[in-house]
Amino acid sequence: MFGKTIDYWLLRLFTHGRHSEAEELRQLERDLNIESAQARFEKWNRRLDNEIPIDPAMRFLDVGCGMGEMSLALAQRGCKHVTGIDRDPDYIEIAKRCARKMQLQDKVTFECMNVHDIPNEKRYDIVLSHEMLEHVERPGDCLRRINGVLKSGSDGEGRIIIAFGPLFHSPFGDHTNRFFRIRIPWTGVLFSEDAIMRLRREFWRPADEAESFEDTREGLNKMRFSEFLHYVEEMGWRTERLIVNPQLKRWPALWRLSNLIVRVPLLRDYFAASVYAIYRRP
Repeated sequence: MFGKTIDYWLLRLFTHGRHSEAEELRQLERDLNIESAQARFEKWNRRLDNEIPIDPAMRFLDVGCGMGEMSLALAQRGCKHVTGIDRDPDYIEIAKRCARKMQLQDKVTFECMNVHDIPNEKRYDIVLSHEMLEHVERPGDCLRRINGVLKSGSDGEGRIIIAFGPLFHSPFGDHTNRFFRIRIPWTGVLFSEDAIMRLRREFWRPADEAESFEDTREGLNKMRFSEFLHYVEEMGWRTERLIVNPQLKRWPALWRLSNLIVRVPLLRDYFAASVYAIYRRP
């Protein structure tokens, strides 16, 4: 907004102290149990009008599974063929330990893998992607790879069930909530990236020398909502559900206003924060 030096000192007023990444991971693992996994799954399913199928015969792929909450919830509900993949080995190890602890290892498998490396011969009835797409590099290529492993034609009609956000250009899409005490809407859009990355190193991740949002360990690809819609059109997917900003449903007036704004091409990218959708590959 005012240059990287002035932006740094302005934003520094709103930061808080440093956290240990290792301790954060240990706390997340301690908090993960079948009840918390089911609660996250139920929240996702509720926002999609309870349309996520539960079928023991179906093959599920959970892309960007993190610590495995969604995969574990599906397995606990009776799904017998669930695979979770994530590029972060720490998350995958936690997911494997939790599967053993919950005695679900015969129903769910976790693998450390980048989405772009999914084997060509694999085919899935359902591909899940929860809070991942805004973090993956080359999101268009990611969706094309997912399209390539969905069942189609004589094999049946595969579905992708996706939830992601906040998107970078939306009010709080820079994902800096963990080191800013008070959040300023559109921080990532309005202020210098150099200033934000410097504050991130000083107050949140001193071991991560990333100089851009894309280069951080978790990554942030800056994809716009309009870009996502273009990728879906390119794939030829049929839309079964598309719900933008479902977190606003508790405030009916805001919900109606949001639905109007995200239909306006010049405004949608700055107000579409979270996207929940189900698509079918014909």
